[in-house]
Amino acid sequence: MKKITKYIFLIFLSAIVILVVIYVGPSFWRLWVSYPRLEKERTVLWSTYKKPDQYISLQEHKGIIHAHSYWSHDSRGVLPEILSAAKQAKLEFIFFSDHPHGNSDTFPRAYHGVFDGIIMESGTEYSSGLMVSPFDSVTLDWSKGEENVIHEVVENGGLVTYVHSEKPHHWQNPDYQAMEIYNIHTDLLDEESIIPFVINIMVNGDTYRHWGFRELYDDQTEILSNWDSLNLGRRIVGIAAVDAHNNQSIRAQYLENGMVEWVGPNADTLSIAKPGWKEKLLLNEPDEFGWAFKWEIDPYFNSYNFVNNHVFCDTFSNVNIKENIIKGHVFISFESLAEAQGFQYFSIDGKDEISAILGDSVLVKDVEVVKAVSPFPVKFQLFRNGIAVDEKEDVYEYEFAIQSKPGNYRIVASLKLNDQWTSWVFTNPIYVY
Repeated sequence: MKKITKYIFLIFLSAIVILVVIYVGPSFWRLWVSYPRLEKERTVLWSTYKKPDQYISLQEHKGIIHAHSYWSHDSRGVLPEILSAAKQAKLEFIFFSDHPHGNSDTFPRAYHGVFDGIIMESGTEYSSGLMVSPFDSVTLDWSKGEENVIHEVVENGGLVTYVHSEKPHHWQNPDYQAMEIYNIHTDLLDEESIIPFVINIMVNGDTYRHWGFRELYDDQTEILSNWDSLNLGRRIVGIAAVDAHNNQSIRAQYLENGMVEWVGPNADTLSIAKPGWKEKLLLNEPDEFGWAFKWEIDPYFNSYNFVNNHVFCDTFSNVNIKENIIKGHVFISFESLAEAQGFQYFSIDGKDEISAILGDSVLVKDVEVVKAVSPFPVKFQLFRNGIAVDEKEDVYEYEFAIQSKPGNYRIVASLKLNDQWTSWVFTNPIYVY
């Protein structure tokens, strides 16, 4: 009987060891081998930086779209945390998409204005997958129906974006101006399980969290295909979303009455109790944001620094940024790989002058070539009406003669890391007709 018990115990122990190796082993390999190698490769890549010549006369401003604060039911984000992360990520604007509290959605609310030089614009994310930024002091009445709200907001100078583009939408609605061609949360959904990602973050922590995020990345081919198809009918601007909540965490804070609140995933309260043995063991002095304990998967900075929108503007203001997003003067970049400041995409006419920039419509007779420049050597891929028509590897500049062929021309630029080309920049099209 003792021998049988011993064998059962050994089998059980072996099974535990095998499971640990299967689930945790890859994360330690990344910690000791893969990620350090990627860090070195990225450092070498950054050393190849060359400031491009300035072709586009408009100012370039970098920021994020689709972010959440305390106003959303599933976030506790407050201004000091948001500002700290935004500064670290070198953001210049944040367009919020906080969830509404009811059918009467009043603006502005939460954070709205300029804080330490960073523009913050309040907006809402409706449950159907709609982001609305009214750019006005107004109360939206969602009981009127989504289509009516979209029409009213656009008619009054606001911005309407379809978010979570993996979901069904009324794509033929004539009023909305933009759609997400990338969203961090959308990218997460195609993973077979969230467990490997969580384990990876637990093992690698802050040191390599940016590479942990990058492990989730997949080219959103179906969404891009839909976007290209929609653009054959009219301009639909492609933007990237961080969908930042800073809410996948376990945190604790002291309340004014001396009690301790433990906060779990989705910013839900787990418990409120008097400090006990676990609080004495785990809690420290509150940090600058008031948290006495914090274990986080998705800090604001890592979301803010993962993917950005670069907008070419006349002036630095919330309205002008919005107007130039609507014009399509925007490209998206995965900033944790490399900063894309200076990347430009435009067309040149027969007189060797710029005839259009990304997002513009231009007569075919006014386009000899489309041209792109990059601060790093990349693989440029040119897509016409969603079909790849040309590419060139390991160069800073790219030109392509369109040979009088109308179409929607957009660029994808990829960086070489880990001996493979990795998607980095997606531009909006130049519409040649």
